[in-house]
Amino acid sequence: MPMQGPDRREREAKDTDALPIARRLAKHGEALRRELRRFPLLLGLRRERMPMVGWFDPPQLIRTGLMTVASAMVGRRSDRRILQSLTARRREFYDYTCHYAEGRKGLEPDPERPRDELWIDYVCDTGDGWNPTYAVAYAVAQPELRVRAEGEAVDHITRRGDLLVFGGDEVYPTPTREEYVRRLIVPYETAFGDAQVDEAPHCFAIPGNHDWYDGLSAFSRLFMSDIGGRWFAGWRTRQTRSYFALKLPGGWWLLASDGQLETDVDTPQIEYFRDIADNHMQPGDRAILCLCIPVWVYAHKYRQQGTVFDETDLVYLREEVFARRGIEIKIFLSGDLHHYRRHEEVAPGDPAAPIQKITAGGGGAFLHPTHDEDVRRISEDDTAGMPTVGAAREFELKAAYPTPRRSWRLSFGNVLFAWKNPSFGIVPALLYLVTCWLVGATVGYQQPKGPIEAIRYTAQAFSREPGILLWVLSVIGVFVMFTDTHSRVYRWLAGLAHAAVHWSCIFYIGWGSTMLTAWLLPHRPLYAFALAGVMIFILGWIVGSIVMGLYLLISLNIFGRHSEEAFSALKIEDYKHFLRLHVKADGTLTIYPIKIERVPRTWRDRRADEASATASRVVPKGPLVAELIEPPIVVPSSRWRVRDRALRTDTGGD
Repeated sequence: MPMQGPDRREREAKDTDALPIARRLAKHGEALRRELRRFPLLLGLRRERMPMVGWFDPPQLIRTGLMTVASAMVGRRSDRRILQSLTARRREFYDYTCHYAEGRKGLEPDPERPRDELWIDYVCDTGDGWNPTYAVAYAVAQPELRVRAEGEAVDHITRRGDLLVFGGDEVYPTPTREEYVRRLIVPYETAFGDAQVDEAPHCFAIPGNHDWYDGLSAFSRLFMSDIGGRWFAGWRTRQTRSYFALKLPGGWWLLASDGQLETDVDTPQIEYFRDIADNHMQPGDRAILCLCIPVWVYAHKYRQQGTVFDETDLVYLREEVFARRGIEIKIFLSGDLHHYRRHEEVAPGDPAAPIQKITAGGGGAFLHPTHDEDVRRISEDDTAGMPTVGAAREFELKAAYPTPRRSWRLSFGNVLFAWKNPSFGIVPALLYLVTCWLVGATVGYQQPKGPIEAIRYTAQAFSREPGILLWVLSVIGVFVMFTDTHSRVYRWLAGLAHAAVHWSCIFYIGWGSTMLTAWLLPHRPLYAFALAGVMIFILGWIVGSIVMGLYLLISLNIFGRHSEEAFSALKIEDYKHFLRLHVKADGTLTIYPIKIERVPRTWRDRRADEASATASRVVPKGPLVAELIEPPIVVPSSRWRVRDRALRTDTGGD
């Protein structure tokens, strides 16, 4: 018989006493933390709400560099998409022309309950700081949103999506399980809250480059695995690949492609879409294609810089796999760039339904500028000789959020770079201090009488110690490599100019501090040496940070470079947005670009006895205003095909 009563408790107590002391303390500490969570105001404790990622914090700079190198090696030598194609049981798609019911094998489509409409929420570049991520999650999770664009007199009533589609970069800065939980799952779980629904909404996701940094391990476990019960917060997950096809009402399909780290559509993925097109799609069907990056913007940008952005695989997918079967991709959606831009086809073949290319990366990450590139008019290119069906198309920019003018004004926040990124200062501080130390030690810490003598001492240091030259050249190499460009000439000119400003600051701060401390403490050389070191370190911290901020500001506003670095340094939480799509059974598609211009900074727990229209567990203390960036984009039903809905029911899905 199992041991019971006092004897068992005594045995357990003795076993506990045998544990290492640190383990026992940790156990008691966990019990204390559980008790404190019952009283969140006690000692000022509350649930952790993650701040925006500090991209210029030194530890993060190191991790980002190492992760980029490691992911590049993984991307070239190991592609998890190949394993997905080998392990997937079949080339399945997911049929959302009807509702679902629980069957013996889980969810099964119920053709007896066709859908008259479908709502889809499309969110990209989320999982950063709590405030912006939760603001978007809160808006997405509400059963209903009433929105209107500036100048409109009537609200548009939108519903929470039957589908939630993440369009890439679901977490920042690295895709560990812990970061997914803290920066993505917790905000969405809190936002969905206690909502009671008759049919749970479903969730699909494609990975971005940040999701790929660990070879897609954590992403796969969260969105593609049966581990965890196939749930993401209040949404059900279903996919078995990082790319997928969803059949929608009205002859529409949503196709999502995974570009991995090399931004390519691999052969198994192309064959997957070919199988879907051949066996399940009909001539005249229309598609929404979700991509991990806006290739139309990058292709234009690279072309302007005289380099090539290879999009042969995407052109092949569009023209050879779909267009030749009478299937047209009408909507291109992407994130990656954390702003909103919509390009519309110029002189379309179907004037009532021009092709739309929309960048919508406002799900929660820092803002990207909209004034860095002139993309008012872009064109498709004959990439690597790939033939296209019909003439190359041109697209005109119809909307940008924030506006380029506002984006330009926001960029001047880099003047306060030192204030916004205080820990970055240790990098230039150490650079300035070590350089001055090397030069001073080489010349025996002589005290110059003026600038001319300081120049002479510096020249002597370089002539006596070649290691100083190697140090300087190594640092210059770092500046050159940091320069954001695809032009080798610009990289060297800008990198050298940036380095030259820092070397000038090092010269004046180093020798100036040496001369000042020698004058203040003429008979205390040791104290003077220590004081000079402190002054160089502090001034290096401040001046070096200011120089970096001015470099980013000038690079962006004059040369159109470093848009990523210039705006990540600002950690802008506002100007968030997502897309809400409405598909009707007659084939009419409406896209609502919803913005949250001002993200709340303060939140409170919803009281259990509070009469509230929301099921979210945390609500904003101030207003959270959801509006439209522009009036809804309407793609009418196709005039080329009118078919009875019963003929469109395809039982080959799922």
